[in-house]
Amino acid sequence: MPEELVEPLARFVQGASLVREAVYGADAGTLSRPGKEGWSIRDIVVHLADAEMVRATRIRFILAEDEPLLAPYDEGMWKRKLHYLWRSPEASLALFDQLRFTTVEILRQLDMKSWERAGITPEGDRLSIGELIRRGADHGEEHSSQIKTMRG
Repeated sequence: MPEELVEPLARFVQGASLVREAVYGADAGTLSRPGKEGWSIRDIVVHLADAEMVRATRIRFILAEDEPLLAPYDEGMWKRKLHYLWRSPEASLALFDQLRFTTVEILRQLDMKSWERAGITPEGDRLSIGELIRRGADHGEEHSSQIKTMRG
């Protein structure tokens, strides 16, 4: 593994635990109460699982294909059309955790050349596995902080 990815990967691994700790003990009312931006803790947890599913899929496409096109997604539209209000935060946390675990399982087997692989965004930019890991590490940390702030 490239040296510059050791720390981001360690943070990536901890993401689901940080979110689980931030949510621990919240009752149904707390989970469902919208924050300033209109997203509840439930919405955030479901979003994390869905975003992680996208990230995990992108990583797999990048490793299995040569410079695959990476489809974008609109997180606000996913929230509305995939019924976040009715989704289980417990199931979403479990999915988030399992996706991270299985992705890291794959990443730990990579040779140095595989870490250089990338997909192509709709804008034509290269998105590397390393960048996906960095963004994923930040994503979990940012949302766990957001959840803690929302809980007071």
